[in-house]
Amino acid sequence: MGSPPAGGVKVVGVALTSRNHNFFIGMEQGITEELAAQGYKADIQIAEDSAPTQQQQIDTLARKGVNAIIMVPAGAKEAIACVEIANKANIPIFCIDRRVTDPSAKVASTIETDNKAMGEEAAKYGVALLCKRKGLDPNKPEDLQKLTGKVVHLWGKPEASSAQDRAEGIDKVLKQTGLTVLKAFGNFSAKTSQEEMAPLLTANPNIELIVCHNDDNAIGAYNAILDIKKAREAANDPKRIILIGMDGNQPAIEKIRAGEIEGTVSQEPLEMGKETVKQVKKVLDGGQPDKPYIPIRHTLITQKEANEMKGKLWSDQLKSTAK
Repeated sequence: MGSPPAGGVKVVGVALTSRNHNFFIGMEQGITEELAAQGYKADIQIAEDSAPTQQQQIDTLARKGVNAIIMVPAGAKEAIACVEIANKANIPIFCIDRRVTDPSAKVASTIETDNKAMGEEAAKYGVALLCKRKGLDPNKPEDLQKLTGKVVHLWGKPEASSAQDRAEGIDKVLKQTGLTVLKAFGNFSAKTSQEEMAPLLTANPNIELIVCHNDDNAIGAYNAILDIKKAREAANDPKRIILIGMDGNQPAIEKIRAGEIEGTVSQEPLEMGKETVKQVKKVLDGGQPDKPYIPIRHTLITQKEANEMKGKLWSDQLKSTAK
């Protein structure tokens, strides 16, 4: 392990994947606010979605001798090496938002949303809206089997554990229906999602629902719909494509309030960041984390909730936003 940081102030390395999403901006805000409240110094590294870059950054943090590391794994498999670097240096490492499950990688605690449950909730809401449109009961298995048509399962980054878990939750719900599922990969990016969805919508004009792995995907799909259809139909128009996102990002919340996107399953990144630092403090004070896995709540946000909770949602509390 490297030399301890000078001055007696404990330093926590924060290895983030990017600042390209408001979700990660919110997470960083929660982490840095709580680190300051606890009297810790932050050493923040941004991997720009590159697993090799993140490994180099973790190695640098270990050589500096930081007291603890908080990491959003850039890749589920690649992050194993990052954890092993911290383990070898006897530095406690905490995963936030994404997991590292290899038993050889000793993570002090993982703090994240239950992504499988998020995927299920997003898909269930989309299916319920389709059932309402077709006069079917989403609570009846026989009616779910009568639900036919095309739905797009719009993935994020396939290598991210959060995407893998969300996909499992989405697939669990969609398999109970008679829907034909088309798969596309939006890479958690509005730009990529727009580019992927435009030709898919052209080739499949009867798509009725798009369930997205995050809100950037949803924004990209929304833009692709405008590219192809030139307008967004009214909410009660049977030709309108139902859009469901995840995370609760500011651009999506604005679209939901405007009635342009049906809903999102919101995480709580500020709360997630603060809770992670609280667990770090327990370890740095000589104790143990509360649990090896700590789930953070998630909430379905439709237009009703988005308007009623204005000012209280995490996206309304951001001090800065992604460019």
